[in-house]
Amino acid sequence: MIYQVLRRYKMAGEGSFNRLKSEKSMYLKQHQDNPIHWYSYGPEAIQKAKDENKPIFLSVGYSSCHWCHVMSQESFSNNEVAEFLNKNFVSIKVDKEEFPDIDSYYQQACQLFSKSGGWPLSAFLLPDMKPFFVGTYYPLISQNKNETTFPELIGELNRAYNEERGKVEENANKVTDTLKEGFISKEKVEFEGHFPQPMSILEAISQFKDKEHGGYGEAPKFPNFSFYEWAIEQMIEGMVSQEEGEHIIKSIETMMMGGIYDQVRGGIHRYSVDKEWKIPHFEKMLYDQAGLLKMLTKLSLIFPSPLIFDGIMDTLDYLEKEMLSDEKYFFSAQDADSEGMEGAYFTFSKEEFEDSLNDNDNQEEELGKNSDQLKKWFNITNDGNFHSGLNVISLNSEEKENLFSQDGWSLVRKVKESLLQERKERIPPQTDRKGVASWNFMIMSALVDVLQYTQIPAIRHKASLLFNQALEGIYKNFLNENDRNQTGINLVEGETPSEKATSIRHTNTLEEGFSFIEDYVFFAEAQIRIYEVTGNPVFKENFKDTLNFIEKEFINEDSILTRPKSLEDLHLYPNQRVNAFDNSYKSPTSTLIGLFRRAAVLFLDKDYLDIIEKVKENSVHESLKNPIGSGEALRSLTYPDEVYRVVKVPIKWLNEGDFASFINFFQPRFVLDFHNENNEEWQICNMEACELQGEGLKNFLGTLNPKEEKEEE
Repeated sequence: MIYQVLRRYKMAGEGSFNRLKSEKSMYLKQHQDNPIHWYSYGPEAIQKAKDENKPIFLSVGYSSCHWCHVMSQESFSNNEVAEFLNKNFVSIKVDKEEFPDIDSYYQQACQLFSKSGGWPLSAFLLPDMKPFFVGTYYPLISQNKNETTFPELIGELNRAYNEERGKVEENANKVTDTLKEGFISKEKVEFEGHFPQPMSILEAISQFKDKEHGGYGEAPKFPNFSFYEWAIEQMIEGMVSQEEGEHIIKSIETMMMGGIYDQVRGGIHRYSVDKEWKIPHFEKMLYDQAGLLKMLTKLSLIFPSPLIFDGIMDTLDYLEKEMLSDEKYFFSAQDADSEGMEGAYFTFSKEEFEDSLNDNDNQEEELGKNSDQLKKWFNITNDGNFHSGLNVISLNSEEKENLFSQDGWSLVRKVKESLLQERKERIPPQTDRKGVASWNFMIMSALVDVLQYTQIPAIRHKASLLFNQALEGIYKNFLNENDRNQTGINLVEGETPSEKATSIRHTNTLEEGFSFIEDYVFFAEAQIRIYEVTGNPVFKENFKDTLNFIEKEFINEDSILTRPKSLEDLHLYPNQRVNAFDNSYKSPTSTLIGLFRRAAVLFLDKDYLDIIEKVKENSVHESLKNPIGSGEALRSLTYPDEVYRVVKVPIKWLNEGDFASFINFFQPRFVLDFHNENNEEWQICNMEACELQGEGLKNFLGTLNPKEEKEEE
């Protein structure tokens, strides 16, 4: 497979001071009317800074970011601020979704200055892009004596740049040297064996458990999907105690009953600002929906609650109705704000809640007559739990017995439908219609999980429709034509779409742009997952080719790099190491470790293990220092190489219900493979030999689950 990575530099029209008007990015367009003379990222802005010997103000954000909107309204729309920036700085706007590596690099620099990060990111650079100060949001006017305002900040940094240049450059060089080392900790975590046992990890973090509300730590709380997915997998394996397992289930159940989950439409918000999971930061990100689906589908195997199944179904419906484009790719995000206020679209006053019940009332439902009871169930009060008497919709945990009864849950569904009808009359938040390749690939893998792990026909049907549309959309929007044919299988109709060839395009807002490690890793993951539910060998070959390309272009001794090595000379800032920590979404490095380990047993090639060995060793110690934030690393590292297996079966078994139900419980250490021979032989093999083999589906199921066979007899 040949991958073309193209350079994108867009020049501004003559006479334009704010150069963002011709950009396709929604985030950049949100700033096109600022009085600041913004540039998009590229050599024109960098050369201007060098020619005029000015520092660079690099502002990074994304369209659905609430505090990005606030800083734009306060400072970036202020004429005095703009005049000062235009005179003394070269100002560059970056959409982090177009250039995730720029964001990642300067977020790491921000950690050095303030021990934290976030958006909007405000980076101040030398003309060669070395950072000499990085922060996040700064207000226009101070609310307290200790708070630095944005005008104060740019004034002081401009003074330092012009009057203390030597110190500024020395500081920038120190920061750059530290970033080059990549925050690799020299300390090692002591443990016995290949990797700590799951219970050892859970016990080590037990001191952080929030026993009352679920989750770990205090507010703000993030869903940490990969960590919970790992924990569920270990529960399925029987490796987790009842006490720890109950906490995992309680954590997810509380999330799904809380306001962090959109009770009215489905889908999950970015994070919870309180420890009860009730009040969210309201933006919705595509990658979070992928993480949510993967977590819920695994949980449904051991906790078949209507809360979980409805969460899967409603999130699929949300993706279809609000996030799927006419071009069949998924949009990147929805805003937190509408009508100039955070959360306005998602919240209800007590009167609005009551009106929604009455407006949709009928003789059968009688929602209005049960108004007092329903307000209690949905945590609706006169004062509200947000601001201005508004309520974020959540389910009352003290009413679980009533809520989860058959009649109670039926009533819950009717209320949610009534609230949704009322909400449809409102002005919705903006949707960023950008397509991001890596995030779409993550959704593809999540849809495969739904198809593999969920046996409810309505859910499978919805997931199949989305899968088939998204598969076509991926080829149309993110994979450019090349000299290698690709084929995809339609799971519903069994049809084959047009053959196309591929090279990855990171986002459809850039006519020419770089691709990043996350694009290739999550593409590879989607390919092997699609192969496991279709048996189409093209996807297996794509998986192999993509891993080979990653080895050549992104692996540098003991590190995974953000960008291809062959294109180093095209970049204006350093390439960087991608660590094992799950930031906004799961780590590409951690995901890649698991993919290489699965490839080794699938293709019976130990070279895959050798390629990733040093990266794996570093990731072990990184992940154990923060297991909750390194869930994908735990998924990829828990098992030793010796227990990985390839399960090779006749492809026709994919249509057998008994086989489909059985493979629900396959863990990451197993990979499915298929043959088209005129027999029903099956094999389970490790790297050295095939340990188990036989013929026929009944023999296969009985060998792996003899208890079930005995019960049938």
